[in-house]
Amino acid sequence: MPQDTNKDVAYIKEWMAKEPHLPTDFDDDLIIKFLHSCYYSLEKTKKCIDRFCTSRSQMVEVYTNRDPISPHMKTAFSITMVSTYKWGESEILIQKFTDPNMEKFVFYDFLRTHTLQGEYWIRRPFLADGHYIILDMSDYNLKMMSKINFMYLRDYIMFLLEGMPIRVKKIFAINAPYFYDKFYALIKPALPAEICDIIHFFPDHESLYTIIDRKCLPTEYGGEAQSIVEQNKEWNKAIIERRKIYLNENLWKADLKKKSKVNGDNTMSGSFRTLAID
Repeated sequence: MPQDTNKDVAYIKEWMAKEPHLPTDFDDDLIIKFLHSCYYSLEKTKKCIDRFCTSRSQMVEVYTNRDPISPHMKTAFSITMVSTYKWGESEILIQKFTDPNMEKFVFYDFLRTHTLQGEYWIRRPFLADGHYIILDMSDYNLKMMSKINFMYLRDYIMFLLEGMPIRVKKIFAINAPYFYDKFYALIKPALPAEICDIIHFFPDHESLYTIIDRKCLPTEYGGEAQSIVEQNKEWNKAIIERRKIYLNENLWKADLKKKSKVNGDNTMSGSFRTLAID
């Protein structure tokens, strides 16, 4: 971490205070996360924070009605698992869908679980040099395609890559089913080329061994790290313990009525934060 981080944090706090549409509930640790994810570029950090806050206000379908103990959210959490693992100075995040019969899957509720998991994730103290996202597609099926709003999913993916305080290096989709190309074809045309370049599909989890140190992977993938199932239980417990925070539907949201046209829209000129890519 650069020695003048405190000075940078103070600068960002002063900038946010002058922007009437931005929230006032950012603490220093969260600002440091954004600075780190943007390689301490003040201008990129400002754009990333604006994107983050503005999109949270615009994406009402997934940033409202998120009580983690409500029946619809408990159902959504029952079909998704998440876990993270350190790999040197980098961090691996694994997302796994677990509803092969598509009996419980509701698209927007599924994304709501991702928003809560993401918020818990970015509040953890580790400042990773890079993030490697693993999507386990073993339980994906063709029924899912009819239940997904693919344009919304595309926008959500862009928000995660441009607005979240993370440094995405690669996205690995493992255990890809035979129809994965049809699934991907509905999203790929709308994604910038530099994002497509970091997405890779593999037919199994063993393919990861040539890229990631095997011992850093969970036991389900032949590694030595904590089981996905066990760690996911810890995540769910932690999210419920923070329930009061997530019941605040204005958390980290921009006031769109106060956002001036001078600020432009919520995108980063349609480009990904290229410095986050090797």
